Amino acid sequence: MKLCKISILAVFLITSQIVFSQKITDEKRQIWVGYITQTKISKPISIWNDFHWVPESFFIARTGLTYHFDNKLKTTTTLGYAHAWFYPSEGNDTYRPEHRIFGQTTFSHKKKSFNFFHRIRYEARFRGVIVDDFLQNEFNFNYRFRYLFQSRYFFTKDKTGNWFAVASDEILFNAGHEIKNNFRLDQNRISLGFGYQTKNMTFQLAYMNQLIESNTEFSFRMNHNLQLLVFHNFDLTKKNNPTE
Repeated sequence: MKLCKISILAVFLITSQIVFSQKITDEKRQIWVGYITQTKISKPISIWNDFHWVPESFFIARTGLTYHFDNKLKTTTTLGYAHAWFYPSEGNDTYRPEHRIFGQTTFSHKKKSFNFFHRIRYEARFRGVIVDDFLQNEFNFNYRFRYLFQSRYFFTKDKTGNWFAVASDEILFNAGHEIKNNFRLDQNRISLGFGYQTKNMTFQLAYMNQLIESNTEFSFRMNHNLQLLVFHNFDLTKKNNPTE
């Protein structure tokens, strides 16, 4: 529980600093749809896949191999690859591709009706270069580091399904030679919502406030996202898989 309190305090302090020091240059309302799967292929190994689509903004697909550690924190480590397509900016019609090699570690813990989830993700980003509305045969490169803290409060405890409220904050930092000062805030994503969890599936609807760094220091774009996420677990180690 001490770790949980420290995490909540750290997220609160960082988020407060971001909120009160920002200058908003543009705002947009969007719909964000995501489908996330985890397929167990052996006791410690599973395959991770997730797909996210924001119309007129981006589409991304990730896949990776996950190792599940046998401990109380349900720790996992995933290594994988992601491919993204970013919609053209105003004034051109060229989609920008991005290749990402990523790694992530997650762990979770409980306190009565609360579930706490932490995710640390590393990304190596190869971003397509566009010049005069034409995609070049070259890529810019930078690193990105992400930390997600999520809390769920379950209203019910039932074998068939449980309703819950969810709150989360994810902070993203860019790093590398292309980034000013070699390390800089990229985004902050705060979400509030609710969901329904069954044995193998979870449905989550939330509002996400997304701040994205602009070209000038302490200047941000703000997206108001209505986010629908579906989580689906499969277990190929069972002969009669109830999820199929």
